[in-house]
Formats: sequence, C-alpha cells, structure tokens
Amino acid sequence: MELTLIPSMWETNQLIVRDLQEAEIGDVQALYFQGSYLGEWDGRTYDSDYITQCFTTGDIPPGGTKHHFKIQVLRMKESHKIIGLLATYHGHPSSDVFYITYFYVDQRLQSQGLGREAMEQLLQCVKEANYTEIRANVAIKNWPALRFWTSLGLDRIQGVFGDRTHSSQSFADVELVKKL
Repeated sequence: MELTLIPSMWETNQLIVRDLQEAEIGDVQALYFQGSYLGEWDGRTYDSDYITQCFTTGDIPPGGTKHHFKIQVLRMKESHKIIGLLATYHGHPSSDVFYITYFYVDQRLQSQGLGREAMEQLLQCVKEANYTEIRANVAIKNWPALRFWTSLGLDRIQGVFGDRTHSSQSFADVELVKKL
C-alpha cells in the first residue's frame, strides 16, 4: 500500500508549515538547541547534528525509509520567523499510523496557542491522508507535553518504555494514541 504523505506545505490562521529547506538547517538546529532543557525530563542529550541528520537521512524507525519521514518548520505568517519544528513518520508501526517523532515551539511563544493551532490543522491533514490513528511519544516527566497532547485527544496509552525503577536519574516515555 502506497502511503499518502501530509502536504509539503500547509497553513493555519497564523502559521505556514512547510518542509525544511537546507538553508534553514542552522536556524532550526538553534531552535532545537533551545529545547535541550527537555533532557532533564527525557534523559536525552543534545545532538548537535540532529537537524542535519533529519534533513539528510531522517529520524526513522527500524526498517523505515527516509521517504516516509518529514521534518517541517513552523513560520509566523506575518514575520516569516521560524518559531517551531515538527518531525513526523508516516506509516509506523503500521501503514495506517501517523507518528509525531518531535514537536517543539519556541520557548518564548509557548502557551500562546500556536502549538495547538498547528496540531489541530495537522490532525485534519492526517485525517485527509486516510490515517486511522496518530501517535506521539512523550516523556513521563514532561508534564506540559502530557497535558498538551492529552488535551488534543491523544489520551490512550499504547505503551510505557524506559527505565523500570523510579529515581531522579531514571526516565520513561509513554506512547499516546488518538484514533481518527
């Protein structure tokens, strides 16, 4: 079955979302670095080549292909300023599943509704592409993200992954699911 990918460019009231261009890698890597504080919640360390890797080879699951991966930037319509990034995988773990691998909005613009606006439109794009569910992996310690995703309807837990014991140095994630 051939997967339908979300559009290379789509819009919301305030945002233009489109595939990352090579000339934007440095700016988007800086935005990714801004979110490195998330490592306190998910145990990951900052990867100085993450955006380049996403652009060239993708952030793909085992057995996946670059063709099914997208990294997109969120820009304000008025200023054209890059304010966020979205990495997704089409068709994992099955062909009817759309997976959000990373989503981040500039820390100075969080809690202003821009992330919600982008995700509500993304949900519409995913439905139009005939996926039956959408998934996101969220660190259990990332309370703001858990509230955000569950408020969008990703409120079924598919699995819990990570450390089995609790400590300040242990980490785990939940895979959240919304049926479409």
